[in-house]
Amino acid sequence: MKRIIIVFITGILSVVQSLAQENIIETLKDAFSQKDWQTLADSFPETFEGFLKLYGYDAIEGEPMPLYDEGYDHIFFLFSDDRIRGDHYMSKLLRLTKGYEWDADAPNYLHENVGILIENYPSLISVFMEDKPDILVKDFLKCAIASPYPGPKHSQNYNSYLSTIELYEEYSSKIVRLLREAHQELMREWED
Repeated sequence: MKRIIIVFITGILSVVQSLAQENIIETLKDAFSQKDWQTLADSFPETFEGFLKLYGYDAIEGEPMPLYDEGYDHIFFLFSDDRIRGDHYMSKLLRLTKGYEWDADAPNYLHENVGILIENYPSLISVFMEDKPDILVKDFLKCAIASPYPGPKHSQNYNSYLSTIELYEEYSSKIVRLLREAHQELMREWED
């Protein structure tokens, strides 16, 4: 009897999760089509795992996730508004990039936009990140500097990393330290 109840509850939870995801998908599509930045930003995933479930690609199954084709438009629209730099949305980006791993398509669009954000707003980023946990800041920075080839052999990517270090030297020793740590982690990951 217990087993039947557990199976039944698991089935119900699965249906509820599926309906919730369908609702979020429709909300994000509608928000983008109506150019409703606020709704898109508020409905955007808060975790990297959630982001991949909507915008990623399942390489094992060879299947795109439900919003895979909309990833580019949604992500660039999200970063197109000045409100993304407000504390609420910066906190959301910090949570979103936790556990970030570079990949093609949507994760790369996220990387590109976070990279532009840290290049264009070093003072804002430095002040915002000052009291945030190192682990979250490092993942955010890892997202910003990630590339398929982070090492010195690929000079464009490596020079971009060095330029970011140089940029932040006058703003935040914490950011510089965590950029270096993030880069070292990326180097180890790409060596594997």
